Amino acid sequence: MNLSDLRTALRVLAALTGKRHPDQSDIDALLNYTDPQANAALGLDELACTVIHQALKHRGEAPGHSEAVAR
Repeated sequence: MNLSDLRTALRVLAALTGKRHPDQSDIDALLNYTDPQANAALGLDELACTVIHQALKHRGEAPGHSEAVAR
């Protein structure tokens, strides 16, 4: 996961919050970032939140990343 993945998830959430349909390319990207079978029952909002959670978790595990920065 990288910053691009996080931005994609945020665009999807922003579209849903604004009661718009997210771009299909962003939806496809979210589906590619996650395990399709494990997340098959999730709505787009939950899927986007899962991607954000994974991206932040991955970022926190990166070498040189201190916990103080995450707070």
